Amino acid sequence: MDDEKPDDRPVDRSRRNGGPPINSLNQVFNTSEACDYLRISRPTFLKLIATGKIRAQKLGKGWKVLDTELERLLLAGEVTQP
Repeated sequence: MDDEKPDDRPVDRSRRNGGPPINSLNQVFNTSEACDYLRISRPTFLKLIATGKIRAQKLGKGWKVLDTELERLLLAGEVTQP
């Protein structure tokens, strides 16, 4: 055990979970807030999650999604606002 070296490599926490780092500036939306933000119906929102166009996390009975994810979807042109 004495010949083992501690791992002194710096840890890049932004690479954890494969996504962007979560900071205090990100806002988390629930299903109804996200639908209002995107101006779409709940079934359309759930369909976008099911097809993988929106990355969301199921927490309890509802879905949670970051504001940056909704912005990415709008910028990609996958949802058009009237």
